[in-house]
Amino acid sequence: MPLSYLLHLENARLPMHVTGAQDVRRVSVLKATGLIEAAIDPAYDTGKGSYRLAQDALVICITDDGHAEIDRLRGGEGNGSSASPKKASNARLEPLDYLRAIESSAFPLRVQNREAIGCVEALKQAGFVDAVIGPALTWKAADGEPQGLAVIKRITPFGRAHLARSATR
Repeated sequence: MPLSYLLHLENARLPMHVTGAQDVRRVSVLKATGLIEAAIDPAYDTGKGSYRLAQDALVICITDDGHAEIDRLRGGEGNGSSASPKKASNARLEPLDYLRAIESSAFPLRVQNREAIGCVEALKQAGFVDAVIGPALTWKAADGEPQGLAVIKRITPFGRAHLARSATR
């Protein structure tokens, strides 16, 4: 059911790549109803007079209408509690917020914060940034605690296009 998938997306790290046919269909419905922003590969002609349905999608974010629907599903509509769950979900650093924050940065950009590295990983998977992350760049702090490191080379044209689209809203 698409609305239960919307609840699943609320806790997922976005942007998120979706490949299962059922999940792509759910993403399509949620996008059509304006509850999420997503890029869905188009259906294509198989050459035999039939079309193959989309097999790939990228969920970019949940829209304000999507968050309102989540609040309604949880019974938060009209009782004043709708602000609390949204604030709680925004407490962690979100990849798209991080992308906006680094938009004007000088590149290459060195990232050492563990939560920010998680955002860089999600943005890299979505194709929004070119970055190097991994064990080759892992080092230990003075106390022996392993520290992650990521280097963002640039925001890709796809990432810049997303920033431009979101700035016009």
